[in-house]
Amino acid sequence: MGNTTHDATAEPIPTPRPGKPTPVVYTDFDGVLNAFPDYTVLRRGGVNRTPLWLRPDDPRAAIYSPQHAFHLDGNEQARTPIGRFRIHFSRELSDAIMASAAAGAINLSWLSTWQPYCDDILDPLLDWNPATVGTILWYDPVTNEHRRTGKLEAVVSRLRFENRGADPAPLVWIDDEECTPHAADTLRGLAPRSRVLMVRPDERIGISRRQWRLIHDFCAGEPIDGLVARPADDNPEGNAAAGGSAANDGMPQVVLDEEPGLIRREGHLGL
Repeated sequence: MGNTTHDATAEPIPTPRPGKPTPVVYTDFDGVLNAFPDYTVLRRGGVNRTPLWLRPDDPRAAIYSPQHAFHLDGNEQARTPIGRFRIHFSRELSDAIMASAAAGAINLSWLSTWQPYCDDILDPLLDWNPATVGTILWYDPVTNEHRRTGKLEAVVSRLRFENRGADPAPLVWIDDEECTPHAADTLRGLAPRSRVLMVRPDERIGISRRQWRLIHDFCAGEPIDGLVARPADDNPEGNAAAGGSAANDGMPQVVLDEEPGLIRREGHLGL
């Protein structure tokens, strides 16, 4: 039996129109690119083979559908000074992100607990160019100082920097644990002059196809389709329901998109 594949591919983000600032993208790794799928799904061939054996009424069928999730064809072992970690990622997705950064369409940086190992370990495993991808230094890997608060502090610092500029850049923050309503309220409190898109994936699949389209269109300044927005305090109806659409110009300044059905856990999964 062959694989059952998806109909669309992850398109790289186009370069900004002349005169437009380059969007800034901060991304986590664990639960975002490195997914933690159901063991049986992984053992039986991954996302592309789920239509061959998962019954339609199985609660896993929707989330692991090839139309919804990226196939995790990347299977590598990350060897670090503190241990070895098995990572599962989508080359289709990681290649699209890297192509976007290499073309100058986004200003891409890691904001991850993998901070000490991004340049020398993660980038080579993903075929990413360390000269193109930055790494935000947000915690002390020896003492773990700022590990609980440093990510939000780094995003706040960047937004304050953009607020001082003549042409502030849009910001995308992707994190399966820290892109929360509380963090969104904190960023709204800064009255950002540029728009902010917070994306919270489901750790079982990482960034979904819907979420990549959202990131792509937001960075390209195109109409946003399929936004699953958590309502802002001053917008009780939310921005757009799943499957709806809203132009970039109609978005609130800060929007938090959460993958439906994601697992909300206490503590950190991964490195």
